[in-house]
Amino acid sequence: MVDSNDPFKLVVTGDASVGKTSLLSILNGDGFPDVCQDWDIKNISVPFAGRNRTVLLADTAGQERFRSLTSLLYKNADVVFIVFAIDDRESFDHLDKWLEEVDRYLPNKTIPRFLVGNKIDLPDRKVTTEEAENFAKSNGIKQYLETSAKENKNVQEMLNLALSSQAPEEEGGGCCSLQ
Repeated sequence: MVDSNDPFKLVVTGDASVGKTSLLSILNGDGFPDVCQDWDIKNISVPFAGRNRTVLLADTAGQERFRSLTSLLYKNADVVFIVFAIDDRESFDHLDKWLEEVDRYLPNKTIPRFLVGNKIDLPDRKVTTEEAENFAKSNGIKQYLETSAKENKNVQEMLNLALSSQAPEEEGGGCCSLQ
C-alpha cells in the first residue's frame, strides 16, 4: 500500500488522438481543451480518505516523437490507464502494443492497469462494450471503464478507481479488487 503522504502517480497511455490529454485536462480542472496541448506531468491535490492527496498526472503522448521520454513517465507509476477511442477500431486493435509497452516499463504486474474506452459521446461506435470487457478480462486488466472527456462522463470515476486501487481492504489488507 502507498503511504498517503507520497505522491500518487497516474499514467495514461494509448494511441494519439484517443483523448488521453483531454481526460487529464478534465482531472486537472482545466476543462475540455479546444486545442490539444502538449502534456507531460502535472500535480493535483484531491481529497481522498479524509486527507488531501497529491496526484501526479502523466500523459505518455501517443505520438512517436515522444517515445524516447516514455520510460521516464512510467517511472514510479502507481496505476496505468490504457486508453482507446470507441469510435476508432484501430486504436482498439493497438491495445496489445500498449500492453507490451506497459509490461516493458512496468514489469511489476501488481501495478493496477485499467482499460478506458473514451469518446462515448460520439455516435459511430466501432468497439462494443462487450469486446472491450472481454479484452480486459483476457489480459488481466483490473477493470474496463467508458468515458467521455468532452461531456465529462466517468472522468472523475477514473481518479476514484485509481486511488481506490491502492486502498487497503477492510479485512486482510493488501490491494482491493474492483471487479
